[in-house]
Amino acid sequence: MPQPSPLSLRVSPLCFRIETLGPFRVPEYKGALFRGGFGQYFRDMVCVTRAPMCTNCPHLSTCPYSTVFETPVIPSQFSVLRKYPNAPHPFVLVPPLDGRTAIPPQTILELGVTLIGRGIDYLPHFIQVFDGMGRDGRYGGRFRLRSVVSAVGLGRLVYDGMTRRFAGEPPLWVGEETGPVRRMAVEFLTPLRMRTEGRYNSRPDFVAITQALLRRIHLLQAIYGDGEADSEWVHELLRQADQVKTRRAEFRMYAWDRMSGRQGRRVQMDGVIGVLEAEGELTELAGWWRMGEWLSVGSGTSMGMGRYRMRVGGW
Repeated sequence: MPQPSPLSLRVSPLCFRIETLGPFRVPEYKGALFRGGFGQYFRDMVCVTRAPMCTNCPHLSTCPYSTVFETPVIPSQFSVLRKYPNAPHPFVLVPPLDGRTAIPPQTILELGVTLIGRGIDYLPHFIQVFDGMGRDGRYGGRFRLRSVVSAVGLGRLVYDGMTRRFAGEPPLWVGEETGPVRRMAVEFLTPLRMRTEGRYNSRPDFVAITQALLRRIHLLQAIYGDGEADSEWVHELLRQADQVKTRRAEFRMYAWDRMSGRQGRRVQMDGVIGVLEAEGELTELAGWWRMGEWLSVGSGTSMGMGRYRMRVGGW
């Protein structure tokens, strides 16, 4: 069986540009605010039963909210989910990486939204939800969606919020050609929260992060891509990763928590931020890591966690 490539999964990285319309008060890390508001407003917009919970809803398989935000785990349909309590979402939402908590009116903020596989089909829902959130004002303050542009290539306009018109289809990520890669540096821009052998890892190395990243991509491909559940290609890449040396791993703890409406309490979401440098035969692995720049890694990716940027070289 041929090994899949990063391009076998459709990925569309987008930038939602919003403009604050009045005083805007937000936490330093804004992931839970935007993700929570997005989920709440999305459900209110499309739910036909008005039931307080989605559990046992007869519309789970067809509901846009369920598909995007509470993706149902159907082991008979996706055998790769047998060991997982939850399915990964077909989107990544990265909040504005602006540490200010009081933001003046007429400020332009950027949210990263990566749509994955059939999640791309729900772009009109995402736009409608953010329009509604902005008018509502409960999520930091009032804002308006100015535009949606592609986050790759030349930043092509996808949606004009001023005229409320689509300008074109959301472009797909197509990767980039690179020569031999012997060294790689990765900077985590948002907290990385991941488990290694059942425990949260505060000092992850290259192998541990690669394992988490490839596991995530495998699940996304199986559920939202071509449906292929075979994982031998993952094992082969992990064998390559075992030969790579972690030359630098400097991380610091980033402590934050969020209010969980489902659990009715505040939940710690601590993660680590820092820099990782690796050296070895990285040519094939680098393509998957490059894809991960848009898919993120670890838990909490729908709140923007695990976002990184990387640079590679053959020196």
